[in-house]
Amino acid sequence: MVLLDLMVVRWLSRWPRACTDPALSLRYPGRIVSALVSLMLLSAPAAAQQAPEPSPDLAAERVVEVQLAALQRNDEPRPDAGIRLAWRFAHPANRKITGPIERFTKMLNSPAYAPLLNHRQHAIEPIRRGDAAAVFRVTVFARDGPVLVYRWSLEKVSEGSLTGSWMTTAVSPPKRRGNAI
Repeated sequence: MVLLDLMVVRWLSRWPRACTDPALSLRYPGRIVSALVSLMLLSAPAAAQQAPEPSPDLAAERVVEVQLAALQRNDEPRPDAGIRLAWRFAHPANRKITGPIERFTKMLNSPAYAPLLNHRQHAIEPIRRGDAAAVFRVTVFARDGPVLVYRWSLEKVSEGSLTGSWMTTAVSPPKRRGNAI
C-alpha cells in the first residue's frame, strides 16, 4: 500500500510537466490517469468507513436511521460493526442497563432483537417529538420474512461531552405484524 502511494505521488509530481511538455504528454497520459484512478480507489474505502458519531447536529430521526442502516449491514466491513455503531448511539443511561458492549451484542442476537440484524428494509414513523425526547415507530422487514414493529425512544444527553446529542434510551421488544410477501 505504501509502495503504491509512493508510485501515485511520483506520477502526480510529473503531472504539470506532462501537461505542458508534448513529449511527456504522449508518453505518460495513461500512467497519469491510472495513478489518479488508483488514488481515488484507495481513498474511497477510507471515506466509506467513516461512520457518523453522536453529535448535536444529528436530528433524532437521523440517529434512528443511522442505527438501522448499520444494523441492516451488521457485518460490514467486519462482523458486528453495525452493533458497535448502534452501541455508540446508546444513551449513557441505556449503556448502564445494557452494557458492556459484549452484553449489548448478546442482547441484539436474542430472538427479540436478532431480526434487526441484516434486515431487508425498515420504515421510521414519528410518534412523539419534543425538545429533549422523541419516540418513533420502526417497522422492520426481517430477512427471514416477519414484519416487526419496535418502539424506538431517544433523549438528548444533558451533560458531558455529548451534551445536546440525541441518543437511544430504549428499544421495545417487537410486535409482530405478519409476514412480508
